[in-house]
Amino acid sequence: MAAYTGIDGCRGGWLLSTLDVDLKLYVQLYTSLESAIKILQTSKVVSIDMPMGLVHENTEQRDCDVSLRKELGSPFSSSVFNVPCHQAVYAHDYPKANRVNKEILGKGLSIQSWNIVPKIKELDKLLRKYPELKQNMFEGHPELCFKYLKGQSLNYKKKTQEGKEERLQLLERNFPHIKKLFESVRSQFLKKDVADDDILDSIVLSINAKEIAKGNYVKFPTTEQRNKDSIVMQVVIGTMKSVF
Repeated sequence: MAAYTGIDGCRGGWLLSTLDVDLKLYVQLYTSLESAIKILQTSKVVSIDMPMGLVHENTEQRDCDVSLRKELGSPFSSSVFNVPCHQAVYAHDYPKANRVNKEILGKGLSIQSWNIVPKIKELDKLLRKYPELKQNMFEGHPELCFKYLKGQSLNYKKKTQEGKEERLQLLERNFPHIKKLFESVRSQFLKKDVADDDILDSIVLSINAKEIAKGNYVKFPTTEQRNKDSIVMQVVIGTMKSVF
């Protein structure tokens, strides 16, 4: 049975890293969240790197993104992108999404944000179809997880070779054989489907899920916000001080 699951979106779909009850790590690629529904429903906690909860009007705001950028600091705050409004996410094409986002939020939508819209929409639809997932699924952020795991800001960005090594070394504290595991997982997937940082991000999110389950976490913002669909707009990050 799955216990703690970390999810990172990737070009090939969704990469799930799951720690079972014996704390053995399994990494699997799913083309859709729906195809992984059994794992999501049986996990004690799921930590996902994807926006949960979309604003519908300009009177709403995802304060979690603002507080997250502040906590990450420069230059890592750039990893928190502007989340489109609900209407833009459900727009049929980029020009309409860009226009609608300007009308409602007062700012346009970047191509980078538009490229991730399909996954934001997929998660939003999943939470509507399976509302019980709101009880055990939390929005996470790998970069902040790694910062807390280290106890201070990282030195390198994750897309660099130095950044990859830095994150592997941090994970090694919990998984002594992480480098061998990483290479094993790496050999299973094409890089065009799963990038190196996707693997590392999903693994640290599984640790984050375990920390949340133990009650060792910090919320951004501290005050809970819900959108019109009663979805919590809050990022939950484990303190990473009691990891195994």
